[in-house]
Amino acid sequence: MSTTRSVGTLVAAGAMVMVLGRVAMRSVSVVSTLLLVRLLQPADFGLVALAAAAFVIADQLTTTNYAVALVRRPEVDRDLYDTAWTMNVIRCLILGGLVAATADLQAGMLGDSRLAPVLMVVALTVSLDGLVSIGMVRLQREFQFGKVFRYQIAGKILSFLLTIALAFIMQSYWCLVLGNLGAKLLLIPYSYFLAPHRPRFSLAHWRELLHFSKWMMALNLCLAADGQGPNLVLGRLIGVEAVGRYNISYQIAATPVTELAAPIRAPIYSGYARVLHDLQALRRQFLEGFALICTLTVPLSVGIALTAPEVQHLALGPRWTGTETLIVLCALYALVDSLSHFTFNIFSVLDRQRRFAGIYALLVLVRLPCIILAALWAGAEGVLAGMLATGLINGLVWHWQAGLLLGHGLADVGRRVWRAFVAAGAMAAMVLLARDLLPAPTADTLQAGLRLVALAMLGAGTHVAAQLALWRLSGAPAGAERRILDLSASGLARLRGAWSRRGVGRKAPTPPGTAQPGAGVPTI
Repeated sequence: MSTTRSVGTLVAAGAMVMVLGRVAMRSVSVVSTLLLVRLLQPADFGLVALAAAAFVIADQLTTTNYAVALVRRPEVDRDLYDTAWTMNVIRCLILGGLVAATADLQAGMLGDSRLAPVLMVVALTVSLDGLVSIGMVRLQREFQFGKVFRYQIAGKILSFLLTIALAFIMQSYWCLVLGNLGAKLLLIPYSYFLAPHRPRFSLAHWRELLHFSKWMMALNLCLAADGQGPNLVLGRLIGVEAVGRYNISYQIAATPVTELAAPIRAPIYSGYARVLHDLQALRRQFLEGFALICTLTVPLSVGIALTAPEVQHLALGPRWTGTETLIVLCALYALVDSLSHFTFNIFSVLDRQRRFAGIYALLVLVRLPCIILAALWAGAEGVLAGMLATGLINGLVWHWQAGLLLGHGLADVGRRVWRAFVAAGAMAAMVLLARDLLPAPTADTLQAGLRLVALAMLGAGTHVAAQLALWRLSGAPAGAERRILDLSASGLARLRGAWSRRGVGRKAPTPPGTAQPGAGVPTI
């Protein structure tokens, strides 16, 4: 087996574990959201989102991405792990102290005094985060994503249980804050159970880690401004309720990219690191991975946008009436942003952080004024329309720059993914036509559910049929379609084998004295 194939197998297996893990976590999140949106007001979610935005900006400014450096390094010794752990503890303590010390100032700047005590609890949660076992990074290096999944799902379940219990008791935004704090207190010892590592304070490799992370810090400033810009603009110019509506809409609409595209990035990055010095193999992994991401996420994101009215009615209820437009824009914005972010690992693995940060800074400097003007002109919908428009431009820029590093052009990318987008167009046309033919929607929940199921099945069938037809007309080339079909066939074969073995195990007992083929031979 070649090195590229073996790495590809590891990446595929790791990606599958992470995707399944995220699906499980999303299931927990969906149940949590469905309960919380009926217990809390949109403004409650907006208040916590603003507190999180203030923290995330400070967090991103000081994030060092030691995990990226450790995964990328060919060999890692005990001192390097200890140095990374020590520097992370120091960073989290300083960050928590800064958030606590500036809580009143941040509350004043964001125009809501209730933020100050919320930020104090957030500061404590941040400080505790530095105590998580550095051994979790070793699990990623060794492709032990099953344990990473167990850690993540444990955190989601703990946070869910605590938050829901507190929501019923307190009926306020405090359940969101205290639920996260309680989950963090329980997760720290669990991280050492999954990834044992007796930490020692050490700064032996601080120069190496700081050198790697200096451009990552600049990059994180761009990430903070880009990711939290909508929250701050909406909170300052429109109000806390608009922030809450945007955040809940994004949570729902971005499900395909957060539960498929995001978890696959960690195994893909680990795979990139394995073929770092083989540019051809690296380019092939990048293009194949991007085609697979597009094939999976494009129809799902477009499908959510097409069924936004039904999704809003069923998932959010009457308190959130009017958010369907936000769901449409969030679904499309999250899709184009995720396809842009797929290129980010290439800059990291090739140690092009300086170039990465420079490009990102220019794109953020274009995006922020656009969304501020859009907010003044068209409110929350304008902000998201501006994010979507700039996201399309950003996607072209990022893939152009990644191609310069890997030796391919935008046309090479287009040849891999065009079928997914054309099939999504066919799906959109069919669903919009069917929507006009169906009875007018009412307030009835059952009708909304039936409409959602009918439109989803029609859209999914149309997309799959269209993409497979286009693939066949193109000569059935090797690519995402072939990989998905092969994986599906392999999975079905394993299921048949499992059922066959179960059937063999349940055979009627053989009458005494009847000879058995292979009797006396041990079996596994």
